[in-house]
Amino acid sequence: VYGGNRSVPFSEADQVDKPVSLYAATKKADELMSHTYAHLFGIPQTGLRFFTVYGPWGRPDMAYWMFTQAMLKGKPIRVFNNGEMWRDFTYIDDVVKAVVAVLDKPPAADVPPNRLYNVGNNRPVRLGDFIDILERLLKVKAIRHNEPMQASDVEKTYADMTALERDFGFRPSVSIEDGLKKFVDWYRPYSKQ
Repeated sequence: VYGGNRSVPFSEADQVDKPVSLYAATKKADELMSHTYAHLFGIPQTGLRFFTVYGPWGRPDMAYWMFTQAMLKGKPIRVFNNGEMWRDFTYIDDVVKAVVAVLDKPPAADVPPNRLYNVGNNRPVRLGDFIDILERLLKVKAIRHNEPMQASDVEKTYADMTALERDFGFRPSVSIEDGLKKFVDWYRPYSKQ
């Protein structure tokens, strides 16, 4: 939802009225409906803004999955903006811990009872470095096809985790190296590669 926001890290208080993709616009629309629903019916609602979730059993359309699959098959990978993009990759175990943390503490004092929290790793990783880590773990050299930045993409994502830590004591704990290793260890037997 942060779109072309240049102020980093991204805070829940930032304006998010200018998404750069339809996907982001649907997220913003969901947040608006949640806010209105909480206002009309008084049902507490907590929205979570996930930052580039990855790990076992993830989405096959995500870069980490597509890169791994292509690299193991000796096929090229598409690298946008020469790998000069930064993502706040968040391992699935950290996401699950954040979701569980907010379950038993709904917003009560707010009017309407509706809150938003970022769920990220708070440590953006350069896409080129991300690919380097995958190469080391897979013991395969990526065939990188550099392409220009896509109009629907952003150069950097970076979650400000202050609110989630303040309200729930949550801090992400899985580094990109450990998370990608866990994914690769799962992916090889899963894909039989």
